[in-house]
Amino acid sequence: MRFDEPLMQRAFWQALHPPYLTVTNDNARMDILPLVQAASHLYEGVFNYPTTPRGRTGFKLDQLAPLNGFDHQNAHDALADVEATIFIARILAEKCSELWTSNVASTRKSDLASRLVPGEPFLFVEYFISGPSVWWGQRVDQHGTSTSAASCLRLDANWNDIFTLDDEALEKRLTASPKPLRDIALNKAPIVLDQTTASRIGYAPETDILSQSEFLASSEEACAKLLQTAAALKEPWPEAEHLEQRIFEGFPSREDSARMKEFHRADWSGKAALIRSFEDERLQQLAQRIVFASAPDALSEVDRKRMAEAIAGRLHDDDADPGLWRTIPQAIEELSEVRGLEDGEAIAADIETWLSALGSKYQSISS
Repeated sequence: MRFDEPLMQRAFWQALHPPYLTVTNDNARMDILPLVQAASHLYEGVFNYPTTPRGRTGFKLDQLAPLNGFDHQNAHDALADVEATIFIARILAEKCSELWTSNVASTRKSDLASRLVPGEPFLFVEYFISGPSVWWGQRVDQHGTSTSAASCLRLDANWNDIFTLDDEALEKRLTASPKPLRDIALNKAPIVLDQTTASRIGYAPETDILSQSEFLASSEEACAKLLQTAAALKEPWPEAEHLEQRIFEGFPSREDSARMKEFHRADWSGKAALIRSFEDERLQQLAQRIVFASAPDALSEVDRKRMAEAIAGRLHDDDADPGLWRTIPQAIEELSEVRGLEDGEAIAADIETWLSALGSKYQSISS
């Protein structure tokens, strides 16, 4: 869910298909990796785990599946990886049934929100490079499903003392590790166990946890003030500059959704004719990119020139953000690392020839 899902969303979006297939039309999503990581702590002995070169517990599928009885000869083949994932999922469902059942029941945003009830403690399980983190928390915001994340307080923090801090000390405490206030995403199937489920696997809340839970439930005004302080500390999300970054700026309208389907049914001249009919200018740009990449002659000369200039700008602009894409000069500079490898000179020469051809195809605007 941290990599494959966002990659798939953006691939669908840039191809002018609905990007949120896994969470719309009554679909739901769940990530097997965090469940396996949680099982390493909650259900010791269920899985055999590989060891990383640094001596830590490993979770790579091509190592984990064979260690637990799966014939994974075609590791990294798409179908083989799917079959290996199903194999691991079946072990989870059979031998970690409480964890599996609870997570399946939380895959939809509305289902998880109904379980994260303000005033009721829950067990939260996550995993970092250093190992598992398991803690009791409690939701304190009142937004239900009308938000993307629930604001939750850790019950292992001393809230009696925290609520007495002055503003400066409170801000420092909220940013200290482990953070006493966490935003838990409602639409990413986090591992949340209620008291009953947690107790069945040996994690019943202790007396001090229940005491903190009761204290927070009776401190609504203090919790509300805390949330205001935390909100003021959050840095504003940077404004999207490039089309690729604007995926989250809203859903297509019903009319544009219908045009997307019509676009894919049409031939290339028909696709070109539909470009400016989209209400959402992001979709206009995406549609034009698609036509330019496959049938540029279907566009007007003005549009073709504008698209070529935009591509040239990205390929040759030395001020480009390297975190977003590489320019040709940056790529050529990086080839020095390739030349130091065995057969590196020949490989680097081939790549540089390809880069030069690409640069010639889209000449720099300034040249």
